Amino acid sequence: MKSAAEQAQVNVELVASAVGGVDDSDGNHAPADQKIDGGPSVLYDAVILLASKHGTPALAAQPAVRDFVADAYAHCKFIGYTGDASPLFEAAGLGGLTDDGFVSLDEHSAADFISRCAKLRFWPRQASIAQRAGAAKASAGEG
Repeated sequence: MKSAAEQAQVNVELVASAVGGVDDSDGNHAPADQKIDGGPSVLYDAVILLASKHGTPALAAQPAVRDFVADAYAHCKFIGYTGDASPLFEAAGLGGLTDDGFVSLDEHSAADFISRCAKLRFWPRQASIAQRAGAAKASAGEG
């Protein structure tokens, strides 16, 4: 991702659940630029969730991580992810709400994700969110 970002001349920051950073699957240490509860998704044009199969449940248990993901969705950000991020999406209240703004980096290249992000936001989601809010309001008898 970093090399594709450099080629596209876009900035990348690692936001981690710990100030010190994370160890990747190869055992290499990656220092964090931000801690997740100090670097909310609203600061970024797009987000990528890089979580291992074993790390996803631990991330999903953290309120700051759930908020980070839910806020990225609500702000119509493109959300890239690797592996099975569904437990994290479920924990953030997004079960069944993934759309074309969610991009599996196991299926799409980093360059493709960055290209999609040139639109800055996945605007069709905004109408979907408004439609669900209207339906909820109507079912609650407020319509």
